[in-house]
Amino acid sequence: MPIRGLGVRGRAAARGRGPLRGVVGGRRRDERRRGGDPGVRRDQTGGARADHVRVRERPRDRRRRAGSPRVNGRTVLLTGRGVVSPLGVGIAQHWEALCAGRTAVGRLDRLAALGLGGSRGAEVAPAALQPHLARFSRKQQNRYSRPTLLAMLGAALAMDDAGLGPGAGDSSRFGVLLGVNTPAWNLDAMLDYLVASESTETPAVLDLPRANGYCMHSINPLDFSLKTLPNLLAGHVAIANDAQGYCRAMPEGHVGGARAVGDAGRLIAEGELDVALCGGADDQLEELFFATHWGAGAIASDDGRPGLVPGEGSGLLVLEEAERALARRARCHGEIAGFASGSGGGRPAVEDDPARLVERLARVIGAVLAEAGDAPDLVGLHGDGIPAHDDAERAALARVMGSAASSTPCLRMKSAHADLGAAASPVELLACSAALEHATLPRAVVEPPLPPTSPHRSALVISLGLFGECAALMVRR
Repeated sequence: MPIRGLGVRGRAAARGRGPLRGVVGGRRRDERRRGGDPGVRRDQTGGARADHVRVRERPRDRRRRAGSPRVNGRTVLLTGRGVVSPLGVGIAQHWEALCAGRTAVGRLDRLAALGLGGSRGAEVAPAALQPHLARFSRKQQNRYSRPTLLAMLGAALAMDDAGLGPGAGDSSRFGVLLGVNTPAWNLDAMLDYLVASESTETPAVLDLPRANGYCMHSINPLDFSLKTLPNLLAGHVAIANDAQGYCRAMPEGHVGGARAVGDAGRLIAEGELDVALCGGADDQLEELFFATHWGAGAIASDDGRPGLVPGEGSGLLVLEEAERALARRARCHGEIAGFASGSGGGRPAVEDDPARLVERLARVIGAVLAEAGDAPDLVGLHGDGIPAHDDAERAALARVMGSAASSTPCLRMKSAHADLGAAASPVELLACSAALEHATLPRAVVEPPLPPTSPHRSALVISLGLFGECAALMVRR
């Protein structure tokens, strides 16, 4: 039966033969003549692609999959910091607000207007953002989703702090890894679409011909495609900074930012990259995102139900191989000394066996401490306000660190700037690097209360997802 509306390649794909079959076959023959590996297809940057042919696994990949912390032992330094948070734009403003005890959490009218019973959140103030928007043209700003705009600004601040320009010296050795969430559709545009698509004969029934007609003639592609693709955050950042090496968006919820930083450090340590722009960006105040998490019982209510308080922001880091950074006399804000992550249990953590979550998180923390070779002097707690998470975090620290856990100062920073989603771990890691740099602990967010000055050299930052996935990073001064 002919398949209408598809070209030759589309028909081949629909019949299960795979797109571009002849092209791949011809490429394999060419590679045989050149003596190349017939099992690997290469993209324009030289990386392996597994679209239609078998990819041969390298020994290095097997070691990485098995959890080997490093292959050739290259040291990874933090040379650039970019923060866009409800507390301020730039690491200096963010850190000053933390030390001053200010909080950005409060009632937001746009959340209250949803009528769901929760109205507290933290947003990046327009007055704080406005002076920095001149970096981007009006056309760019219209094209960006809110998380993309925050990511682009965070990346620009991090690159400025690192003293690097586009390409970072060698664009082919410069990569981008970003933790993201799947951006939600614009609620107003979605509601207009639903109203226009309703059947005129039967209320509350979708009329597909009407829906398709409205879609073809009335929908803004930016609202329903370009602004909703999570990989475009990393793509925009990579293009703007001429990063032609590894590029990856990691839509892994609350642990995405930690995973992005950890994986970027691995790629540099293993020699795949020399410089990486990494971290996370998120906007948990988007109406559809907020409503979804409210329905799941994850968001704190105004009448006292515990849960997370949503926020927005970005945290971008420039990580750099140590010898390269020292050769150009870059300012170092710390070393990425350890990283580990673990998958979740397949169900919401609040419904899972608490012992399993503690065991999973303890295993991750233990792996980080083993790689770093020392216990931390400071802990940045995930501390999102979900009781199951907070209890598991304390129990896991006690299991791994023993009696030292009770005397190690812990920072609960989400109480000041709310939960920044995929951006939370990078922002909190950068705040911990500032605490190590200034030998100061913000009194308002530290547990237990301690003198403001203390000689700390290393900090552990913990990240927990809603389904029990977890990650941890260690930064050392």
